[in-house]
Amino acid sequence: MDINLLPDGTACLIDANILIYYLSGVSTDCKRLLQRIAQREIQSYITTIVIAEVLHRRMIGEAVSKGLVTPIKVLSKLKASPNLIKGLTDCGSEVTSLLLLPIQIIEVKQDDISRSHALRQTHGLFVNDSINMACAERRGLRDIVTHDSDFESVQGLNTWRPTDI
Repeated sequence: MDINLLPDGTACLIDANILIYYLSGVSTDCKRLLQRIAQREIQSYITTIVIAEVLHRRMIGEAVSKGLVTPIKVLSKLKASPNLIKGLTDCGSEVTSLLLLPIQIIEVKQDDISRSHALRQTHGLFVNDSINMACAERRGLRDIVTHDSDFESVQGLNTWRPTDI
């Protein structure tokens, strides 16, 4: 469903890709969603896994955009040069500013890990997606904002997607 039609007051899980598109400035839809979250029109949740994914991907993007490494084999290049990682601070600042928004953080619990196994088996989700789903289920969330079509196979889950990417 179109992210722009997400009803006011909806409680939803926000996937990492939405935050990355927002931070990258590539999606007006994602920017508009974050504005709605800031105005408390939407009740938003993210998991600790989402935070880690956003930090990780933005760190890699920062290293490439600053010309510290080329896009090919970024991870191995950064692993070989830990001093480069020490200088990558923009990604941390970005996530810190996101966390100032009225976004509730769901911590991953042991039961979520256990539940995620069944979700992978039932829906064919990747590990992080299945853990995020388990956290959403625990909190009673039936809406997710994502660009990932994998969640569309989950019965009873409303998937809201940006239309401009």
